[in-house]
Amino acid sequence: MRAPSRWFSLRFPLTPGRWGRGRAAFLRGLLAGLLCGLTVAGAAPAQSPFQIELRLLGRPLTAGQQATVREAARQVSGLIASPFVPVRVNIPAGDCDRRLPAVQGTVRNLIVFVVVRDLGDDVYATGMPCDLQDRTYLPIYGVVDLNSRGLTDLPRVDLLDTMLHELLHVLGVGTLWEADSRVSRNGETDGRSFIRRDGRSLVYTAPRAVAAYRALGGRGRGIPLDPDGGHWDGRAVCAEILSGSAGNFTGRVNPVSPVTLAALEDLGYRVNLLAASRYALPRGSCAAQLRDGSGPLWVPTGGFAGCAAARSAGATLPLRRGEPAYRPELDGDGDGLACEGGR
Repeated sequence: MRAPSRWFSLRFPLTPGRWGRGRAAFLRGLLAGLLCGLTVAGAAPAQSPFQIELRLLGRPLTAGQQATVREAARQVSGLIASPFVPVRVNIPAGDCDRRLPAVQGTVRNLIVFVVVRDLGDDVYATGMPCDLQDRTYLPIYGVVDLNSRGLTDLPRVDLLDTMLHELLHVLGVGTLWEADSRVSRNGETDGRSFIRRDGRSLVYTAPRAVAAYRALGGRGRGIPLDPDGGHWDGRAVCAEILSGSAGNFTGRVNPVSPVTLAALEDLGYRVNLLAASRYALPRGSCAAQLRDGSGPLWVPTGGFAGCAAARSAGATLPLRRGEPAYRPELDGDGDGLACEGGR
């Protein structure tokens, strides 16, 4: 849902009910990610080249809520394999949002202000990028507004899912898909639009995400979008982190599919293909998709304590170096394969 000069992510209602350098190389990497059956949860490598720097404002979060918000930032940082390009700025207070302070000096990480405030009864959160880098049109900083209403009662897993969703919007997924939003600090635009109208519907047309969608069995001239143009059509993807219907699937962290990961590539990021979640497009119904096992594999912070724990959680063994669940302690011979033979 859009408003002038600002993108809003219409996240979950508070009431119940509620995804160039060679296509072949891309598809090989994509297939590797799919075969590994991994999730975004715990996906950030120990030395991620991209970091999200959180700045908390507004009503204070509890220690547990702060930990969840930081975990979401860690996981989303782990999706990105390219470093943030430092930039020197002098951005006045209120430039992007009247509640935000000035941003001055050299910015070395993506800054995300998390503001807890009253958003009314309709949304849990909103997220958007602010100033964009020259040439790359990638965000320098952004903001996530969390609704103070109902936040106390929001389960940890739903807060984590919400923050993942909104941080992806801050990175530009769903928010930097149209030419009028792609304006850099010096006022230039690349004129790119990733969306076009197909009859009465909107479709996403940028090549990498479309290739990922088709690799999963999707058909058509593009990826169907929700009417707001900022989310995948819920009927096409069902339970997916950027689905327009993601709010119907609570009590879980919805998967970051190869489609959303490839949409980050379309924006200009290099991504960690192994961070794609285990995911399949729905076949017939969203309920059937869930029965097919497209839900996320939960990887605890720091990885599994042992191979038995990884196996019982449904992880594909052996665990490979670079995958979310891999730990050097489980790789006895140091060959990059942990829990070989399922041990």
